[in-house]
Order: sequence, then structure tokens, then C-alpha cells
Amino acid sequence: MEEVNGAAKLLKKIGWKKEAKVCLGEIVGSLLVAFGTYNFAASLNVPLTGVSGVAFIVYRLFHVPMGWMTVLLNIPLIILCLRRMGKRFLMRSFRCMLIGSLLLDYFAPLFPAYHGERILAALCAGALTGLGYGIIYRVNSSTGGTDFLTVAVKSRWPHISMGFLEFMVAFVVLAVYALIFHDFDGIMYGLIISFVSSNVINRILVGANEGTVSLIVTDHPREICRCIDETIGRGSTVMQGKGGYQGDERSVVMCVMGQKEVAPLQEAVSELDPASFTVTMPCSEIHGEGFRYLTVGKIE
Repeated sequence: MEEVNGAAKLLKKIGWKKEAKVCLGEIVGSLLVAFGTYNFAASLNVPLTGVSGVAFIVYRLFHVPMGWMTVLLNIPLIILCLRRMGKRFLMRSFRCMLIGSLLLDYFAPLFPAYHGERILAALCAGALTGLGYGIIYRVNSSTGGTDFLTVAVKSRWPHISMGFLEFMVAFVVLAVYALIFHDFDGIMYGLIISFVSSNVINRILVGANEGTVSLIVTDHPREICRCIDETIGRGSTVMQGKGGYQGDERSVVMCVMGQKEVAPLQEAVSELDPASFTVTMPCSEIHGEGFRYLTVGKIE
């Protein structure tokens, strides 16, 4: 009886509804990554970076399936990062690796591969893999690879830049590929995939915590705060400012909002206080009440 109760508590703690949502994101993201890798990059021998790039080299040399080779290469990286990342996150990442390997080796080959221009294949591969990885990161999962490697190296030598580590790993893999297959143009195509994929991932991740901040200089701060609450239902902060030329004391109302809320607020503020001065700026990494907080690499 105690064992049954313990299992029930464990299931409740994990939260199967939330975990099912994570699994769905992993499947969709891994599917996009598989299509970008197999149906676009591999079909025209466009090299990849990171662990996937090493798996692609082995695939071309020995015809070992890329998916399972990726899993094998990730196992030592998982062991290295076990303390750093946490067991639950690493187990989730390992599950995502298995899903991705199955889709890459057995599902993606069922669909036709692209055999056009290599530059177009690189662009499509970068967009698809970036979209897939972005979805996986959005549900707080991972496919391992160079992310684990950079974390392991960073924990040992914290002064080394993360961007430098990722660039060096990508460059080494592409250089080895070029030397083995005498395909030096492949370095350029591989960098294109890496660049497009990174930008798509950044847009997906930063977009989750992205918004707009308005600074409203006014002599009627209370009325402006009430207007913000009634118009878009957002909170606001009143700060004291001073004019740079005459030194007049003015109030500055700060409000963070979604991009769609900017226009109605500007119209309402202009009607309430035509003499006010408003500055609107895009902002990212908004964490707090009213905004979604995206975390990657940590499971509570």
C-alpha cells in the first residue's frame, strides 16, 4: 500500500498533463529538425555543425544511421553534465534525443528529398532546424549536442565566452568535414545553416518574453496610471524626473505592455494629456506578473 501511495505522489508531482505537452512539443520540434536534416541538408551533402555534424560525417563514411549515432555521441556529454543540468532535465533531453533519432532514421526517409540548389537546401535546412529546436527549447527540453558540451567546458573554465566555444565547435566540425570530403564550399553552406538556425531560435525564444516599454513624461501621473489600467489593464510605475534645460520637476510613468497594446494606449494618453511626452521602445526578457516567463535547462 505504501508503494502504491508513493507512486501516486510521484505521478502527481511530475504532472502528466504538463509532461504530455512537453512530449508533444518534442515530437513536433524533432519532426521539423528531422526534415531539415535529412530531406534538405543530407540529401545534397550540406554539412551540419555540432554533434549532428559529426554524426553526418560518420554517416557518409560508414553509413551508420545519423539518429542513433547522435544518441551515442550524446551519452558521454550527458554524463559530463549530470551534476550541472539536473537529472530530470537530462532525462527529458535523452527522451527527446530518442524521439529525434527515430524520426530522423525511420520517418523522414519516407518523404521525398530536395535535390535542387545547395544554397536553397542550406537556407531551408537552417529555417526548419531552427524552428524545430526553438519549439523544443520553448517546452524546456533539449536535444543535447554542443549545448551540453559548452556547459561542461564552461563549468571547468568559466572565463571562456559561450559564443566563442560554440563557434570553435562549429568551425572544427566543418573543417574536419571539408578535409575529409574535399568540400571546402561546404564550410560556407554549413555556416549558413548555423546562422539561419540560430536566428530563428533566437526569435522564437526571445519572442516568448518580448514586449514594449513606454515612458510617459507628464504633469498628471495619477490620471495617466488610471488611464493605463482602464485602457489595457496593465500596471505602471511612477518615477520622478528633472528637465535637463530648465530643471523642472516632472513625473515619468513607465509601463510594460504587449506590442498590440501600444496603439490604443498612445491614443488614450494623447486625449487625456496632449502636453505629455511619450517614448516607446521594444524590450525583451520581460519576467514578472502579466508576462510569460520562459526558462530553459531547469525543471522545478
